[in-house]
Amino acid sequence: MTPKADPIVKELSAQLDGDKIDGEQKMQVSEVLGFILREKGKSIQEAISKQVYSTLTSIIEDRKRDMNDKVIVNSAVAIGFLSAYSSDPAQMKELFSAFDDSKDFRVILGIKLGILMNGSDKIPDLPSLQANAKSYICEVLKTQSGIVEIDGKDIKEGRPEEEIFRFDGALETLGHIMNTFLRRFYKSGTPMNKFVYAALNDSGVMKTLAEEEDFMPMSDVLRQVLSFIMSLNLPSINSKTEKVSEEQAALMKQCFIFINQNYLDLDSKRDARPALLNLLQLTYNNTLDLNLSVYGDEVMDLDKTYIRDTVCE
Repeated sequence: MTPKADPIVKELSAQLDGDKIDGEQKMQVSEVLGFILREKGKSIQEAISKQVYSTLTSIIEDRKRDMNDKVIVNSAVAIGFLSAYSSDPAQMKELFSAFDDSKDFRVILGIKLGILMNGSDKIPDLPSLQANAKSYICEVLKTQSGIVEIDGKDIKEGRPEEEIFRFDGALETLGHIMNTFLRRFYKSGTPMNKFVYAALNDSGVMKTLAEEEDFMPMSDVLRQVLSFIMSLNLPSINSKTEKVSEEQAALMKQCFIFINQNYLDLDSKRDARPALLNLLQLTYNNTLDLNLSVYGDEVMDLDKTYIRDTVCE
């Protein structure tokens, strides 16, 4: 028998709201809470839904200074998921633009994509909301991507030094949403997946980077872009039910060009390995297709070093 979602959701919300767990654990809690709200939100009691909404809203409005960016983005996406079960579908449209004035790409991307990914067939004026989200993605990737070569400025300049995790910019934020949520709920050929990749292609960010022949000294762009490529939700090469979409293929092409152009500039050639494995569709959809109960970065690669250390010695 499947356990009721109410006590689980209530406990996860309390953990996010309290101080009993650290930031790393809150990243996982906020992620799991988002998954449950997406799948079981309809069965959650109204009083608990309001309590969860209050906790999540406080994180993205009043507690951003003390929360790491993954918790903030996960919370914003979770609010978008929860909105699918509001009594009045019009509230989804109101929420969609409710945080635009904050100018905070972490919250805005999370809210907008959370609503578009919430699975509801009652989203009002969907084509208009999709056009708005696409326009925002293109704009924010051109002005706050976090890559100096794109933005023309370092958006991290002046940011206080702190131990709390922060995304470099909107590109890394979008990569996190794709890796964590889009990968799990939308296969390559679905309209939502194609929509996100189309927005990325229309922004022209990867095309611009792929055409750049010489980056500035000490630039962080190689690490940033390789990390983004690793986050792309691409189907396994041996998948019988999921194939690469035209939109994905167009972006993958630019990613391959970028790696080819800059391979020799890497400190270590192995730095490109995870990104290449993902582009070659050899990560089993970031291990999701393996049905493991661990995160992808916890899976040990079966490489020569591992074999030597664990078998030969």
